[in-house]
Amino acid sequence: MALQGNLDDFSLPEILQLIAVQQKSGVLKLTSGDEVAVIFFEGGRVVSTRDRRRNAKDPLKGFLVNTGYLSDAQLRQIETIEAESRRELTDVLLSGNYLSGEHLTHALEQQIQDTMHRLLTWKAGTYHFSGDSRTVPKFAVNVRLNTEGLLMESMRRMDEIVRYKEVLTSPAMVLRPKPLAVVPKEMTQAEHRVLPLVDGLRPLRDIVAHSKLVEFEVYEALHHLLEVGVVEISLSAAPAKAAPAPREAGSRPARRSFAVPIALLVILASVAIGRFATPSLYAQVAPSVRTPPEEKAGIDESQRVALALEAYRSLRGQYPSDLRALARDGFTPWRTAASFARRFEYRSDGSTYWKAPR
Repeated sequence: MALQGNLDDFSLPEILQLIAVQQKSGVLKLTSGDEVAVIFFEGGRVVSTRDRRRNAKDPLKGFLVNTGYLSDAQLRQIETIEAESRRELTDVLLSGNYLSGEHLTHALEQQIQDTMHRLLTWKAGTYHFSGDSRTVPKFAVNVRLNTEGLLMESMRRMDEIVRYKEVLTSPAMVLRPKPLAVVPKEMTQAEHRVLPLVDGLRPLRDIVAHSKLVEFEVYEALHHLLEVGVVEISLSAAPAKAAPAPREAGSRPARRSFAVPIALLVILASVAIGRFATPSLYAQVAPSVRTPPEEKAGIDESQRVALALEAYRSLRGQYPSDLRALARDGFTPWRTAASFARRFEYRSDGSTYWKAPR
């Protein structure tokens, strides 16, 4: 069976369903602009989305690094071995003990699903299916995934990501731990990875970059953590700068205003008042003002540390013996841990912890 045409006339889901129903073997080549992708089928099931003829653009390499299966240094070693031995990537990964067979199988399934999701977002392009079973590649680790199952999951992701982005509206958005929030006992692996990165400082784009997850999984995890009240959107995130209004053609530039010098004078006067006048006024009224208890100062920091401790235990299996571990592993900013340590003595045996005012 040979199929070819434009995706405008025959959509990718229709093509995939046809190949699955007829249980065909072969390769489907998709082209959209400068992008080229392949999907290999065996008996109507998807076995790979990698083209060995385009080794430099093997999608599995980037996926393994982005999702934390490999480091950049390990990938460079593997590519050197590939070039010198001409061995296939999955063979190098297994023989070099970079990944176990189980982890590699899981990574291949994730990479195929992520690729299918991306391909379904293509709005235009061409396709060509060659029904030749001899073109189906054989790797050191092989998978055979249900085509309709992959298609249904990809369609779900397309629908859900729209809903998630109605809340997580910008890559520059900043999220923070919610005060007094209780970390759920049951969390997904993605939520375990994402929660420590929510510190009120990192924008959403950095959470995606450092989570070692695909973008959809990050949005799904964050959206659920928002729904259960563990994290919240930081109101301190800077709004986008408004573009200056275009000047009408032929209009004359506005005359220089005295607003800026006057504003500077007002600011200087305010600083002087705050520096010299306020302390003396405060000294007169201070005796009549009740000082709040020590425990209430910095209560947000105490709550943040408590949340960070629970997140640490959920991810590491026990509480840290030293608060510096929270900051060192990215669960809370250094200044928050240091401020908490100045006010409280912290001790832990791993299964529980105690704090006492200093």
